Amino acid sequence: MTVKVFAPKNDPQTWKILVAAKLNGVSVETPEFNESEVAKKSPFGKIPLAETAEGQLWGGNTIARYVAKQGANKLYGANAYEAAQVEQWVEYSAELDLPASVWVLPILNIIPNNSNAVQKAKGDVRKALENLNKHFLNKTFLVGQRLSLADVVLAATLYRLYELVLDSPFRKAFVNVNRWFTTVVNQPEFKSVAGEMKFCEKMQVAKETKTEEKAVEEKKPEAK
Repeated sequence: MTVKVFAPKNDPQTWKILVAAKLNGVSVETPEFNESEVAKKSPFGKIPLAETAEGQLWGGNTIARYVAKQGANKLYGANAYEAAQVEQWVEYSAELDLPASVWVLPILNIIPNNSNAVQKAKGDVRKALENLNKHFLNKTFLVGQRLSLADVVLAATLYRLYELVLDSPFRKAFVNVNRWFTTVVNQPEFKSVAGEMKFCEKMQVAKETKTEEKAVEEKKPEAK
């Protein structure tokens, strides 16, 4: 069975699919990506888009779930309870993706910078990392005793944060999360897709948008 995935190759949303495929021995093709053409194919214009033997699927987590249940099918835990836990963490990752995107995407010039929204996103990310740090106090992986789809998806969600904004002083408080993240991204299957992880040395900051610059100018007191 071969799954065709239409998505940017340098995108963590795509990586989670490709890593799951490699871990499960599923054949995935990634044709040359043309966003406008793929958007026409996708029922709701959603990307990533997958073409399977049964039909189309869209959304990074959805396609990753599909791939994780094919082939060797070893990414959903050892029993029904662990399978439910995997789904639980995939949902958690989807929730965390919002503040992560609000913080990182302005730096990548993908969305406009909103300083108030970014500040809130930083707080949400910090809180999530605090909770995860407690979870990993005595655990190597999110679910059970081995790597699962939950680890792949959450690591992909955190990847750009660790790469662009979570510098050494910020990371210092989250030793357990750092250990888990390093373990996951250094799996051969993950590295073969995403490459060598380069941790952030200095927290990057998005440039102010013109709207924000104008607002700052308007707040300046007039010279007497």
